[in-house]
Amino acid sequence: MHRRPILPWIAAGVAAAAALAWAFPRAYPLFPRDWQISAREAEGIALERLRDLGELPAERYVVTQLDGQLLLERRLRPLLGRVDPQRARASLLARDLLAWEVTVYPAGARPEEWSHRARVGASGLVSALRLRMPAEQPGGAIDPRTARRRADAFLREQEFDLGRFAEPEQRRRQLQARTDLSLRYRDREALLGTGVPYGLEVSFAGERLAGYALYLDDPDRAALQTGFRPITLLSQTWVIVAVLLVPLVAVPFLRRYHAGEIGVRRGLEIALIILVCGVATLLLCAKAASAGWSMGVLSRQQVTWVVVFQMVALYFFPSALVAFLSWSVGESLCRERWSGKLAAFDALFKGDWQNATFAHATLRGTVSGLLVLAGLWLLAAALGERGGGAFTNFLLQPWWGSAGWFAVPLVTFGLSQALYTGLFGRLLLVPAGVRLAGRWLGPVLAVVVAAALFFPLVIVYPLGWNLLFWLLAPAVFVFLFLRYGIYTSILASWTAFVARGAVPFLGADDPSIQLQASLALLVVAVPLVVSFRHLASDREFEYRYEDVPPHVRRIAERERQKVELETARGIQTSILPDLPAQLNGVRLAHAYLPATEVGGDFYDVLALEDGRLAVAVGDVAGHGVSSGLVMSMAKSALAVQVTFDPEVEPVFTTLNRLVFQSARRRLLATLCYALLDPERRELTYASAGHLFPYRLTPAGDVQPLESISYPLGVRPEIRVRVRAARLEPGDCLFLFSDGVVEARAPGSDELFGFERLEASLARHAPAGVDALRRGVLDDLERFTGSGPRGDDLTLLVLQLP
Repeated sequence: MHRRPILPWIAAGVAAAAALAWAFPRAYPLFPRDWQISAREAEGIALERLRDLGELPAERYVVTQLDGQLLLERRLRPLLGRVDPQRARASLLARDLLAWEVTVYPAGARPEEWSHRARVGASGLVSALRLRMPAEQPGGAIDPRTARRRADAFLREQEFDLGRFAEPEQRRRQLQARTDLSLRYRDREALLGTGVPYGLEVSFAGERLAGYALYLDDPDRAALQTGFRPITLLSQTWVIVAVLLVPLVAVPFLRRYHAGEIGVRRGLEIALIILVCGVATLLLCAKAASAGWSMGVLSRQQVTWVVVFQMVALYFFPSALVAFLSWSVGESLCRERWSGKLAAFDALFKGDWQNATFAHATLRGTVSGLLVLAGLWLLAAALGERGGGAFTNFLLQPWWGSAGWFAVPLVTFGLSQALYTGLFGRLLLVPAGVRLAGRWLGPVLAVVVAAALFFPLVIVYPLGWNLLFWLLAPAVFVFLFLRYGIYTSILASWTAFVARGAVPFLGADDPSIQLQASLALLVVAVPLVVSFRHLASDREFEYRYEDVPPHVRRIAERERQKVELETARGIQTSILPDLPAQLNGVRLAHAYLPATEVGGDFYDVLALEDGRLAVAVGDVAGHGVSSGLVMSMAKSALAVQVTFDPEVEPVFTTLNRLVFQSARRRLLATLCYALLDPERRELTYASAGHLFPYRLTPAGDVQPLESISYPLGVRPEIRVRVRAARLEPGDCLFLFSDGVVEARAPGSDELFGFERLEASLARHAPAGVDALRRGVLDDLERFTGSGPRGDDLTLLVLQLP
């Protein structure tokens, strides 16, 4: 057995891990290097320090989330190429770039009625303490000197060095019930230049100290916000994409389900996994997930649970439904031609992990996920040399801030995303795209659609580079699907997602944070750990017949029948003649359009040694394989009989005997057979249950050549009435099957009929055989439209010189 390479993939995994470690600090130079506290620790620090502003509510609802300053990071990005990076990272601005935001609500308070708020940086620096006093709450006015004295003392208590700040600037705000005062301590560092002041702002609500916070007066704020609108819009709309995709995927699902090509059990299992992961994520991150939401009179705590239900209903349930539909349709498409791309995924769900198929797919998926993330970070690091790089604010999900163990929502949300985006973006889009647009364009369209619909792994500055980053990951995942299968592609997506959130914390100063990051990576690596020893195994994953779902058996049987039908059609096509344009001086034209892969009509024009032509058009009742078999025998028997005795009566006798003895189910066959002498312009003919041929004059006269007898195969012996006709120069003979006159438009009972046929013949006969054939077919198409034919259609035209 051919052994697949193992060491190159292991080496690639080691290289990817090293590349991640090297590239991360260069791709995200503003990410805190001294991460020391978790969400719970930040909440404890915040609550303790907020007491400096007064007592906290006895019954309180506390929300902690990871909050980033996107516009601030956009301002700091260009500085890294002009100032000392260490100095930039140690600045007051950079230390507040990514922080835990802790908000306290009194019992029953609405979202806008918070009482206390704090920001705690990764190193434990408290960059903001705020007390909210409603505008209508009364209070006096504080003396500016007193305010300065109290503000200086308060900042010293918060361990700020006042020597780094300039003299504070006082600002007053007159309210109806009180006068508020703020003192702005401008940072002397002035990293952003003298035109963009920043520092600390200490606030007084009347006479009461209301806390402090970082301020930044950016004259370009509006322009910067405008530049981020496309990304902001993308981050807001990705939540509802699943709702929009449901009806689009439901249509092909219903078609294939009614055709018996789809099973639902595996899809339901996948949908359940996504729902469980979604609910687990929301239960751990419910408070942070509902941040920024307000719903009338509902309290902040009530809003939390309403948002949870909305997220389940509007995102996770539709995502699970899209994944269910995508798996069902995509599996059906892949079983037809690409069944090997499902092998490792089937092994996963069957619990058969002890085989080389699953082990190698797991190794490739895990390593590929690390390689994708490493590649993106290396590109972002290269941009960092030009003052660009990846945005820290899009590195982590703020939801994780309220989770005591952020590793859990990181893993569960990542798994739900990988299944949802992988099944729709690869398993469904790629084979559907290949069918619609071809082998090469189909995957390209799948990449573009996935990049447009799903949130990217990395967002960079300058913003124009994002197109490359957004297309790169979907392109790799599509390639992995095409090359190695859907399991490898989904595992790579999951690995990249989890690694993106875990790797930054592997270097944290807090051991508990390092442990969580390591556990998240370990969960993703569980399939690899379990199957690693089977990488060198000779056992491949094999499908047992009893394990194959009924719909897959139907698909396999349908494919087998399709191959057989194509083979039968090929044989039939080889039997039917490809007539020349002229034979013994007679011009010929013909058309044969079967209703299915194998038709029941047959025709032939044979040149005899005495200069005559043997002409035949026949029709076996029905269409399909059985009719095609009888047709093939009749056609072969006709050719043999004409060789020995081409006269009309012997031909009918022989073919009647053949059909009677061979068609045990009494499949009837009709036949119109004629002998044409071009020199004498004489025609002898007979018809066994077949439609009469027509004689067409150059002037357009249409004359039926009648001959009546029962069809072939009805009785052991047949008697036909042989007729003779005298023809003139330029006359045409038109022979056809009942598929011509019985043609109808879809949904209509109106037949094309003899009247329309005769009118069409009269109109087109003077133009010659080719124009006559083409004209009749065009008239038929105009009448029936583009719907499927209900019966085989054959026509044969001969014109005397």
